[in-house]
Amino acid sequence: MNTTKSSQDTTPYSPASCLPPVGDVLAIVSGPRDGAAYVASRLAARDGGSVTGCEASPAFLGGRAFRTDATVAALLQPAPSAQRKDDLRLGGDGDEFIRMAETAGAHGPQWAVLGNDASHALAMLSAWHDLIVVQRPADPHADPLEGLGSLLTGTGLPCLVLPDVCAPSGVFDRVMLAWDGSRPAIRAIRAALPFVAAAQHVLLLDGCAAHGAAKQDAPTFDPMAFLAQHGIEATRQRMHASPAEAGAAILKHARQFKADLLVMGAYGHTPLREKLFGGVTRHVLAHGNLPALLYH
Repeated sequence: MNTTKSSQDTTPYSPASCLPPVGDVLAIVSGPRDGAAYVASRLAARDGGSVTGCEASPAFLGGRAFRTDATVAALLQPAPSAQRKDDLRLGGDGDEFIRMAETAGAHGPQWAVLGNDASHALAMLSAWHDLIVVQRPADPHADPLEGLGSLLTGTGLPCLVLPDVCAPSGVFDRVMLAWDGSRPAIRAIRAALPFVAAAQHVLLLDGCAAHGAAKQDAPTFDPMAFLAQHGIEATRQRMHASPAEAGAAILKHARQFKADLLVMGAYGHTPLREKLFGGVTRHVLAHGNLPALLYH
């Protein structure tokens, strides 16, 4: 819940001035006006941040974005620089995105085109952005999970994943934090601070296996203390579910809470296949119908 100002403070209340900034936002889009483009622009505009729209090839969310080997399809596509120049012409995709972002209030919107070999471009872009926004494709034959896994592990940025069907909005009033005590969950909660601080209702869903774990010499992260430190009121609720049932249980609690944003670490990976999602994250993305903020 948002913090309230002191009764002695006569300064007009401005939510944006009291909230942690979202920063500069990178939107991975299939077109200039898809859900990710609009949400990214609204989030960037909240704090005067910039937004960059990146039009990706159909192969991107299929998990082939980080491959460096040339393919026939890649060689037949226009060079990204040529495509970008064409897009920025009046009425082109880039021009349309920039106009939409400026209308939303984003600062200095820019446009990029990602080819099939997007690893270098994304690495450079992620170095000066703070958040990625992407929408799952509606193609029933596409498997976006592998591409999202590459996006998370290849950029090191938190990623806001929108469902394939959604009413685009940059406002999330009911935020649920899926907590399992893992390092990815800690990073996800910290990355979600701009969203959590702006929410009206916050639920910490505690799925830690046991509270009686062996004590560590180093200090441990207390999510409730962290939220309180930032003036955020949250409710803590225990979740009892086996690892195999955890994904379904998280979505069930999200529906009961009427969450409009789920925050969780992209955890559950096996050491040899780190780019693949674990069972919990995979289930949530495959079966959930709400935006999810993920951090690997």
